Amino acid sequence: MNEETLRFYNLQAKNYTALRARPIQVYTDRLEREAMAPLVAAATNILDLGCGEGRLTRWLAQSKRDQGGDFTVHGADFSPEMIAHARALNGDLPATYGIGDAMALPFPDNSFDLIVSCTAPNNFPDLNAALDEIRRVLRPGGAFCATIINSQETARFARYLYYSPYYLAKLAQRIVKGASSYHRVLFSREELERLLQGRFKMIEISGMRLIPDFVPEFPLNIWPPLFPVMSGFIDATQSIDHWLAKHPTFGRRARFHLVIAQAVK
Repeated sequence: MNEETLRFYNLQAKNYTALRARPIQVYTDRLEREAMAPLVAAATNILDLGCGEGRLTRWLAQSKRDQGGDFTVHGADFSPEMIAHARALNGDLPATYGIGDAMALPFPDNSFDLIVSCTAPNNFPDLNAALDEIRRVLRPGGAFCATIINSQETARFARYLYYSPYYLAKLAQRIVKGASSYHRVLFSREELERLLQGRFKMIEISGMRLIPDFVPEFPLNIWPPLFPVMSGFIDATQSIDHWLAKHPTFGRRARFHLVIAQAVK
């Protein structure tokens, strides 16, 4: 794993819970969980790959505990600091955590019937190798559910405008200090379809989250006193946002791709 990316997420770990409490992130969590819920209900052994500080892993463990029956839920992340925070936040939930490299997963073949990975695939140094590993540790017909940042997102142009001071500062930093080696690769719908072909049977590939990203995050999604305003806007537009994101044309321009696929063996 890229050392600068690892350093970034180790430093982010202590602030990650506060970041995920922002309205757009809360909305994203809700969309992810709604998409995953039927898969989670049917699964017995679940891996959260790139679990961060464990927010999704905890929800998975709580959902399965409420459902009853035998199950395992495991969260894996390349950042030791994220894993330490995940364990500290887990409480008595029936989940385990460990450091894991997506390109060399520390699990036997056919270990899981569901693997979820939310935006983490954009940070994998080699998504090809990671998909091979995901397929290897999934049981035949096991499900892979991921959200992956879209390289063709339309709202990025609005973001360039309202974050222009930030981007100019980063440009100046690169000029002074040299290029960053932080690793994040964005993918188009077509690129993902090619990567998944032959390894997985596609169940769904659609967009997720479109309208909120046209709204300036600063200050509405950054300053807590204004969180109710941002949350109100999201609530008022969520029906049209959902429709646009699922639309075969508009959905290709959403913030994320939602991928649901089955392992082919």
